[in-house]
Amino acid sequence: MISIWCDFIERRFLQTQFKELVNNGFVCGATSNPSIFAQALQSDSYQKDIAILKSQGKNPKEIYETLALQDIKLASQILYPLYEENCQNGLISIEIDPFLCHDVQASIDEGVRLWRTLDSKNVMIKVPATQSGYTIIEELMLRGININATLVFTTEQAYKVLEAFKRANTQAQGVISVFVSRFDREIDSRVPESLQGKYGIANAIEIYKNFIHQNTNPHYRILFASTGVKNKNTIYNDDGYYVYPLAFDDCINTLPIQTLQNLDYARLRACKPKLDSHKQSLQTQINTFDVDIIELEDKLLQDGLQNFEESFRQMLESLN
Repeated sequence: MISIWCDFIERRFLQTQFKELVNNGFVCGATSNPSIFAQALQSDSYQKDIAILKSQGKNPKEIYETLALQDIKLASQILYPLYEENCQNGLISIEIDPFLCHDVQASIDEGVRLWRTLDSKNVMIKVPATQSGYTIIEELMLRGININATLVFTTEQAYKVLEAFKRANTQAQGVISVFVSRFDREIDSRVPESLQGKYGIANAIEIYKNFIHQNTNPHYRILFASTGVKNKNTIYNDDGYYVYPLAFDDCINTLPIQTLQNLDYARLRACKPKLDSHKQSLQTQINTFDVDIIELEDKLLQDGLQNFEESFRQMLESLN
């Protein structure tokens, strides 16, 4: 069965529901990103610590980092027994400052610093799969640092990440986070209902197919991200819409809380997803409605980078 990770971090949640999810075997890892932390730090459970850190003269990034590292450390401790049993499980990721993503050396330095500060073998450093990112990924992995390569939308990105993993050739864990639903959010309003809700899954399966043909290292895996259903309708009629068709045994799916709570685990265990993606025929049909998939791939990557930067900026401003 596919490995399920939790795509959410917040102090009170970690101390309660997250522990239960891990102990009951529903999740075996977790992910975070700047948007998730921006949301989490608005909750009441941080306000006292924020006030204390401000009184100590800490600047906004220092306040964020202190609190974020506490949460990641707590999650890593909860997950560590799973990691000890199997190093592919029990992993938790934290992203490098998104404003550094095009500065190779600064990103490498920050990744190393975060890794050493956390001092937890089951932490992953998250790096966007950009041209600069491939170098950052390789250099961090050369130091034995686990990597989560994020914002992957294309087979070319996944290939370049895997090549960076291979060049590093260490025992570090590496996941390639393929974003799924964002394609459909862009495409659906521009195509008939018969083509809605299809391309994201087809693209993800195609990336996975290419990956399994190119990879022989069990330390490297595909992770499906952006797999929550925003609004249910006749097409998206189940919270597991993006989970069941991608439930490949050697993959990971990181899920938001709502999806975790409403997932049919019996159905998930029984899933036998197919490798037939039909991506090319889908792309041909979609293109007839004046949707340029190549342009869309680049747009989604740039939007993802900008969204992380904007979330990070707003969070820092809120800590002033």
